[in-house]
Amino acid sequence: MNDLMTLTDIAEKHRCSLRHARDVIVRLPQFPDEAPTSTPRNRLWLRSEVRAFIHRKPARIPHIRLEAA
Repeated sequence: MNDLMTLTDIAEKHRCSLRHARDVIVRLPQFPDEAPTSTPRNRLWLRSEVRAFIHRKPARIPHIRLEAA
């Protein structure tokens, strides 16, 4: 198994289109940076970092409870 993922691999993993992976997913602020061997034509990410991003715990947003006055 290769340690690097392409945009196609990321799209398959997220079950989305290549366009969505390119324009939305990899631009998320929490998404890992590209691998050092990545080039503008062949963008690559480390598989372990992408897997950690997918399996991360989502941030908890505390709910504000409204109380009767």
